[in-house]
Amino acid sequence: MNEGSLHLHVGPPSASAQGSGPLGPAHHQHLSLLTGSKRLSGSAPNGNHNSSASLQEDTRAGAARPAARLRVSPPRLPGQVRGGREGQRRVAPHRSRAGREGAGGGRARRGQGVGRAGAGPASSSLDKTPASLQRTTGSFSGRELPARGSGRAESATCPGGGAGRGGERRPRWPRRQRRGSLEPSPERRAAAQLPAPLPVRRPMAAAGRLWLLYLSAGLLPRLGAAFNLDTREDNVIEKTGDSGSLFGFSLAMHWQLQPEDKRLLLVGAPRAVALPLQKANRTGGLYSCDITSRGPCPRIEFDNDADPSSESKEDQWMGVTVQSQGPGGKVVTCAHRYEKRQHVNTKQESRDIFGRCYVLSQNLRIEDDMDGGDWSFCDGRLRGHEKFGSCQQGVAATFTKDFHYIAFGAPGTYNWKGIVRVEQKNNTFFDMNIFEDGPYEVGGETDHDESLVPVPANSYLGFSLDSGKGIVSKDEITFVSGAPRANHSGAVVLLKRDVKSAHLLPEHIFDGEGLASSFGYDVAVVDLNKDGWQDIVIGAPQYFDRSGEVGGAAYVYINQQGRWNNVKPIRLNGTKDSMFGIAVKNIGDINQDGYPDIAVGAPYDGKGKVFIYHGSANGINTKPTQILEGKSPFFGYSIAGNMDLDRNSYPDVAVGSLSDSVTIFRSRPVINIQQTITVTPNRIDLHQKMPCGAPSGICLKVKACFEYTAKPTGYNPSITIAGTLEAEKERRKSGLSSRVQFRNQGSEPKYTQELTLSRQKQKVCMEETLWLQENIRDKLRPIPITASVEIQEPSTRRRVNSLPEVLPILNSNEPKSVHTDVHFLKEGCGDDNVCNSNLKLEYKFCTREGNQDKFSYLPIQKGVPELVLKDQKDIALEITVTNSPSNPKNPTKDGDDAHEAKLIATFPDTLTYSAYRELRAFPEKQLSCVANQNGSQADCELGNPFKRNSSVTFYLILSTTEITFDTTDLDVNLKLETTSNQDNLASITATARVVIELLLSVSGVAKPSQVYFGGSVIGEQAMKSEEEVGSLIEYEFRVINLGKPLKNLGTATLNIQWPKEISNGKWLLYLVKVESKGLEKIACQPQKEINFLKLKEAHNSRKKREIAERQTDDGRKFSLFAERKYQTLNCSVNVNCVNIGCPLRGLDSKASVVLRSRLWNSTFLEEYSKMNYLDILVRASIDVTAATENIKLPNAGTQVRVTVFPSKTVAQYSGVPWWIILVAILAGILMLALLVFLLWKCGFFKRNKKDHYDATYHKAEIHAQPSDKERLTSDA
Repeated sequence: MNEGSLHLHVGPPSASAQGSGPLGPAHHQHLSLLTGSKRLSGSAPNGNHNSSASLQEDTRAGAARPAARLRVSPPRLPGQVRGGREGQRRVAPHRSRAGREGAGGGRARRGQGVGRAGAGPASSSLDKTPASLQRTTGSFSGRELPARGSGRAESATCPGGGAGRGGERRPRWPRRQRRGSLEPSPERRAAAQLPAPLPVRRPMAAAGRLWLLYLSAGLLPRLGAAFNLDTREDNVIEKTGDSGSLFGFSLAMHWQLQPEDKRLLLVGAPRAVALPLQKANRTGGLYSCDITSRGPCPRIEFDNDADPSSESKEDQWMGVTVQSQGPGGKVVTCAHRYEKRQHVNTKQESRDIFGRCYVLSQNLRIEDDMDGGDWSFCDGRLRGHEKFGSCQQGVAATFTKDFHYIAFGAPGTYNWKGIVRVEQKNNTFFDMNIFEDGPYEVGGETDHDESLVPVPANSYLGFSLDSGKGIVSKDEITFVSGAPRANHSGAVVLLKRDVKSAHLLPEHIFDGEGLASSFGYDVAVVDLNKDGWQDIVIGAPQYFDRSGEVGGAAYVYINQQGRWNNVKPIRLNGTKDSMFGIAVKNIGDINQDGYPDIAVGAPYDGKGKVFIYHGSANGINTKPTQILEGKSPFFGYSIAGNMDLDRNSYPDVAVGSLSDSVTIFRSRPVINIQQTITVTPNRIDLHQKMPCGAPSGICLKVKACFEYTAKPTGYNPSITIAGTLEAEKERRKSGLSSRVQFRNQGSEPKYTQELTLSRQKQKVCMEETLWLQENIRDKLRPIPITASVEIQEPSTRRRVNSLPEVLPILNSNEPKSVHTDVHFLKEGCGDDNVCNSNLKLEYKFCTREGNQDKFSYLPIQKGVPELVLKDQKDIALEITVTNSPSNPKNPTKDGDDAHEAKLIATFPDTLTYSAYRELRAFPEKQLSCVANQNGSQADCELGNPFKRNSSVTFYLILSTTEITFDTTDLDVNLKLETTSNQDNLASITATARVVIELLLSVSGVAKPSQVYFGGSVIGEQAMKSEEEVGSLIEYEFRVINLGKPLKNLGTATLNIQWPKEISNGKWLLYLVKVESKGLEKIACQPQKEINFLKLKEAHNSRKKREIAERQTDDGRKFSLFAERKYQTLNCSVNVNCVNIGCPLRGLDSKASVVLRSRLWNSTFLEEYSKMNYLDILVRASIDVTAATENIKLPNAGTQVRVTVFPSKTVAQYSGVPWWIILVAILAGILMLALLVFLLWKCGFFKRNKKDHYDATYHKAEIHAQPSDKERLTSDA
């Protein structure tokens, strides 16, 4: 096999064998999407043999030319293959399940074939086994599409010019040769009371998709234990055919009544080797399998000759479909690629892929006028693919369940629009040579009006078929036909007979969903809910949902009394790439519950699976009750059922694969076991002892009885069961010791005994004694006792009809166990042993101080507690429960012990249970509270029993972390429960109003807080960088949140009233940049106000501006003694402000917003040079957006002051008036004169005084000095 080429075992054997692929010459996508070795070429259709697009493959050298091309509208895709006498031959596409991925077709002068696959060229070497098939990818819009194939082969010229249109119309053949009776014989009427099998699954092309299976995790459950289809190896029957024959491609169950009673499985093998006289290599065939025989399935001999001058049976695919009419009825099987030839071995040779079907009598022989292979209604009609030259009759065929009609699908008719034809006869009319009823045909038996076909070209109407009464009308038969390529997604058409026109007219059309989903690939009619109206199941194996990893679907439409317009289907999904829905089948009521069941095949799910779904009163159980897994590849490609093959009164199921094998699963009878359990005494009195051998002196007699029923009522096998008694199972699972044990069974309270049920409704019982342990502490909770049963399999099994006996199985829909509770006698309940309690409940909402158990009641506002939520993480609900007599004067009326007293508290989404605190209880503490997993409910056990005159007060601690801005109220549902008698235990709703106080504060600072202006005036247009504007001022606003994070409560915004300009429009503060700390990336609005002039930012924002010290040009002076001038600039008086809103996203505990700005120096020089100083005020506040009005935000504003001074060059001093100078001089002289006068009066200027003072001073310091002699004497 050459790499890159498309090979499928269902194709031709080799180039030299003149083979062709099952769907045309190969299994390729019939949607113009080719990969691998396929090359698409097209030409405009013109009615001749070269008119349609073609798929070409070079097979002469074994080389493939890869190419891929997508067309939205499905073209006609013929294929080309070497072989035959001329080296080229036309082949019709097969309808194989194996090749339904793509369709092939050889190039033809006339017509195209339709197959179960897509369209595409054939492979030259298709002689591998299906297990080794290479699956090439063929996808349409990313999907793998199973389309039926089309094939067109080149051949000799048709007579009369050929071109696919001409050819003389063959005269109608004698009616007696052409038709026979479908009326049931008396013996098959008698047998028809049992349900007849429905039509077998029709296959679809398998090549054209990737053989590599992408197995997903699985959307459907894997069942650990099967239900009633026996999957044990020794009970599963396997039938195999010749390698490469596609044995199992189609299946049907057949009940033969004459000449002997046989239950058979009919198996189609469309690639089986030809019979000796058929003058071909592979023609396909039909096989009959007796499940009681261990030998191979014999081939049914018919169609065993051929006339090469007028026909070709090479790769005709006999057995592509097979159907049985029912008990004692006929069988139909078809070869949809059967060719009629004209002018063989001449230049005018032509071939038409008409297809044809054979009808066999109940003994699988040709016996009456209806039998034989003359069922080929396209023969003799206008040729060419635009008419009937490639009709491929037999892709689907079915009988109606009333034995009157046979229907054929011909999906290649009218340029692959497809048609359905119905023919009928009964014995009386046939003998009288009256043919009034039918035949009926879409488009008309004589009109041949393709405009009456209710689907567009390339739709493949007739690809699948089923029928029944009770679809649209209870009395009329409706035919259901699939068109899996209609409108690129597929459709299913409901057709009715019109007696006057002999037309089949559409009554309703179901449209598929999903591009290229192949909706309608298979159909099944079945009354799932047994309401008398037939429901419809439709397969769409190529449906795909990427989000759900869905690969294939089956749609279940539940009939609404014949009205389909508003029916919404139930969609069953398969796993990715599983082709789930390639086969859908009514398998009958396999579990005998009164509702038919269906099976859905998924051949590419692993090695293949079949999913069993049970019908029900509601329509269908969407969870599969059983999943059958195959051992051979592509298991589940075909399914048959609805017949009891092994004669045990339960329908069996057969599953075919593409690996030349068929598996038969036998249904196990379903047993319903009724169980009862009684305990004596039914109450435990701890004060009443008895001599029963128990250490505690208290014993219980436990008795369990069993009986079974089954269907049919005559089914009465002897069944061995294992009955089990078990006590306190759940208590022991939780690790607690059991309070009871069975006598002589050790400490584990479990007892098992084998019992034999010899027939239906025979009751058998088992009995054992249960001992109560000594010194048990839990004397209030009842003791649960369970009885369960299992069927015991015998060590050896007998054989029935040469088959191993199938053992019954318990009904999975019925409980396997029953249980009862044994209660203790209740104390504190008065003389009548009836407890009438009087539980009362009071509640109050509280706040909790930190983590301490100190609680304060909420304030009451308008009669409702009001919770002002600040930074507290939880609140408390104080609950007081009492149990006292309602009337102290009549204490026996109520107030008895409340057994199993419990409080159930259910919390809203905004509150979550955290803990409980029990502070006061009387007479003793016995409270316990347990919450569910998400904390939305808490169950508090108050006591068991909660004694008379008891009271308990406790607190439920509730987390408030889920409270949001939208929370306005808190509603807690409180309900008391007790097993004692009390009627007034209605639930109470504890309500509190919520007010959320945000602990947000904002503060601001300006750096620097004092700035100067001066220098020269610079115009706005002349400025290039921010440094030219004026002094730098940075405002920093710090936001601190001491409460709940804002992300849980709402959206907060810091609003800054920014003094942009003074009243005359001149700039005041120029905003350069806004930054944040502790927040996500901030985006303040309006963004245009930030660096409005797009000035170049300074590299060092902290660089101090140097103001030139030169005089202003206006020469204005500032007087030292003038009045000091001061002004405040704020938004409310003389400044135009703009609101800068900065969202505080991500604010947790604290954050800062920094606004970098410049003082507009020129404005101050022009407007405020006479001012001593000015104050500029900037105000900031926090605003919170919430949907409700229960938000409080105190103290959430601030203002920042910046003082502006003129520089020293602006504040110059002016000259002083002359008179002030004169007065100052005179005053100075006067003061000097006065000082001199005072000094003179004191004698400061008199000299004698000075000398006297100097002498006195010096005298005091002088004394006589000793002589030298005196000093020496004194030293001695």
